[in-house]
Amino acid sequence: MTSTRELAHGARSILCAATELFAQEGFESISMGAIAERAGVSKANVFHHFTSKETLILAVMREAARPHAQFAEDLLHEDGPSTEKLRRLIAFEIVDMFENKQTMRLMLREITDRSHDHVHDLAQQVFHRNFRAIVALFEQGQQRGELRSDFDPAIAALIFGGANQVFFQCYETLRRLPETKRIKSAESYAEQVFHILLGGIVTATIAPEQVGGARRKHKV
Repeated sequence: MTSTRELAHGARSILCAATELFAQEGFESISMGAIAERAGVSKANVFHHFTSKETLILAVMREAARPHAQFAEDLLHEDGPSTEKLRRLIAFEIVDMFENKQTMRLMLREITDRSHDHVHDLAQQVFHRNFRAIVALFEQGQQRGELRSDFDPAIAALIFGGANQVFFQCYETLRRLPETKRIKSAESYAEQVFHILLGGIVTATIAPEQVGGARRKHKV
């Protein structure tokens, strides 16, 4: 794809069709011809905008991830406490997941499937922008002295995103458990995650050395 103008006009219907088909059938099962048919354009027109199916899936993923990345980057440059920025981001993220279930399921499937040749490109061209923005928000809080300096912002970002992903992917099962009845909405869940992540769950009377325990190294 060569320009935003093309994305807004010629390529928009192709992206929408590809998103629907990839989400329904999976990347491997869908041909460029099927995408052209769903979009109501010629196969040549699809290749005019996207040189390959790999190029197209990357464009679909970038478009799906863009609102979250933009929201996080905008927060980074706003005034106000870092804790409030993180609270707003986690709420935005979980609500966005449920409002865009189809594209979110596609994104989660693609970024966790290591069998595809394009997984490296997904990490570098799509996932990194979003992840970097969250890490930067934690780093900003540390630099301002609003957050402790003794934690890794990347690990905090993983916990931050992972909590929402588990809730989204397992929601239909989780909502039937008696222990989760108190979770009334995605927003209330996000609020609780925020308080636990930022406030912790250890009482003030527990010494830090009592929390650490034995440290073991595991290969991933």
